[in-house]
Amino acid sequence: MGIATNEVPIMGKPGKKRIMVQLWGVIAKAIDRDFKALHIKRDSYLNALFKSEIENLAGEVTFRNSDAVRERIQSRKLPNRVKLTLELDADLVSRIDEVLQERNIPRDSFVNRVLFFLIAKKPHLDALGIEYERRSQASAKPLEDAWGYLRDPFFHIRSLNDDRFYTLAHFPDCPLSQSLPNLFALNTAVSDQDWEMMNISADDLLAELGMISDMEVGHATN
Repeated sequence: MGIATNEVPIMGKPGKKRIMVQLWGVIAKAIDRDFKALHIKRDSYLNALFKSEIENLAGEVTFRNSDAVRERIQSRKLPNRVKLTLELDADLVSRIDEVLQERNIPRDSFVNRVLFFLIAKKPHLDALGIEYERRSQASAKPLEDAWGYLRDPFFHIRSLNDDRFYTLAHFPDCPLSQSLPNLFALNTAVSDQDWEMMNISADDLLAELGMISDMEVGHATN
């Protein structure tokens, strides 16, 4: 059964559909700044990127988020959210909704995750503990390299994580630092195993690792 979105369709050009998403304000400002600096047409580029990324997600995420995961994602509101209207291909919007509904993933989580990693810098990836390729081989044709980066901007992450990107649940349910808020909503797809680890107490985790005994855990919780 599909998830009701209660979304009022926004009319666009023939073959196009406008959707409204809510972005973390920091992402919205950075995307606007960087796209203008690179002379990139935002909606045109994101249409192409989402078209490939939704298929990457469909191939990678082979499970459905539990209702508890979806509820947690939606309850952790990104700060300073701003509304953004995107004009995308109508069939792409349908495909995005289909894939995300099948996996119980909120659309805003998908969009914010893609855009966050478009602007993420080295300190962000290091803080999240995400492995990534730090150097890549340049070809003799700079424009070809530039197009390669734009077409597949997350290859440097996928290449060192068994082609995983959406199932890397590295955003903790707490602020990452003094400058980074709680970004749990960017996890997008959380497996049952990752969900269990996220909700295990420190004592239970130590016991599971054999660092303290179950008896000590019992005393600590009494």
